Amino acid sequence: MNKACLPGLLDHYQSGWSLEQPFYTSTEVFEAEWKHIWRKYWLFAGTVADIPKPGDFFTYKVHTDSIIIIRGNNGEVFAHYNTCRHRGSLICLEEAGHAAKLICPYHQWVFDKDGRLLKARLMPDDFDKATHSLHPVKVEVVEGFIFISLNDNPPDFAAVAKDYASFLKPYQLQSSKVAFKKRYELRTNWKLVAENFRECYHCGPAHPEYCSAVIGANLREPVEEVLTERRVAWKGKGLATDNIDFTADSFHFAVRYPLRPGVSSYSLDGKPVAKPMGQHQDYDAGVLGLVVYPNFWMDAVSDYMWTMRLTAVSPSCTIIDLTWLVDNNAVEGIDYETSRLTEFWKITGEQDWELCENNFSGIESSHYQPGPYAPVELDVAKFVDWYIARMREATVCTHF
Repeated sequence: MNKACLPGLLDHYQSGWSLEQPFYTSTEVFEAEWKHIWRKYWLFAGTVADIPKPGDFFTYKVHTDSIIIIRGNNGEVFAHYNTCRHRGSLICLEEAGHAAKLICPYHQWVFDKDGRLLKARLMPDDFDKATHSLHPVKVEVVEGFIFISLNDNPPDFAAVAKDYASFLKPYQLQSSKVAFKKRYELRTNWKLVAENFRECYHCGPAHPEYCSAVIGANLREPVEEVLTERRVAWKGKGLATDNIDFTADSFHFAVRYPLRPGVSSYSLDGKPVAKPMGQHQDYDAGVLGLVVYPNFWMDAVSDYMWTMRLTAVSPSCTIIDLTWLVDNNAVEGIDYETSRLTEFWKITGEQDWELCENNFSGIESSHYQPGPYAPVELDVAKFVDWYIARMREATVCTHF
């Protein structure tokens, strides 16, 4: 069997087992992933809370592309490739800011927020500005979450928008605010982070704080009785409770699950850390978890939301951007303290980052070989099967 090319590796894949080493370490595999996954599917960029006012923008560096995400004059969200239509210079040099107009710093061509070229100084009178707008990027906004696609014909986003609307509406992200952001650069492959967040096989020994907050996370106690009871209460509050299952042909899912009895929030003491968010009136919404492959994870409790944007930089480098969101009317120092708001996921996240980096270092070993998943790692196996199916769309034999 030929494993010297990507099709050979794909043919050799055994469902229910971890991937062979080149899937985690090969530059050629990484480039194929960008072609068949990252440039095809929808990528989480940020939230409307990142750009609350017209002209507010942020940039997102994805592989070789820099993308401008900017708020329009009427509240729209536009996304453009960050490359001037004159000679290609970056236009927005900062990671975030405000711009009444997008002005190229090289020769001062001026673009409107929607990407239209407004001024091209010293160009001939017959120069057609209409044919030199910024290159647009596909953008979808679902209840305040901003997703972009670098594909001219990306997968249909309608199912994500429909499935997520009822889950997200109570949080009123359109009137939320960013309380804190933190970035991590990890020496690991992006898929190892994705795999880590699809199982709690490791939670008991690795995450004592998380297990103290989430019933069943330690895999040693029953959850169904508490879950059934809480679902009745959640439905009574008008909260969405029917999970959105991940399937072989989808790229998203949603789940609501309970905190331990007596635990009100993701916090070290189990007590609330901020005022209820959006339409929530109390601290009894459990945990809402959303995932959109390949780069979006989110957990939300009644009083705050935590988002994770994953960006694959190379086979051995992954950037994690974390954002904590609170109600727009929450006042720092009165309704929440930033250190207390962030400590639970800072601790839990950093435990995960260490695990993922250790996992990658072990995979680099000359004696690494794929191993079987445990039954409790079924969701990891489903993710890896999904990944393999996407990679099988590759048609060119790439030699290692």
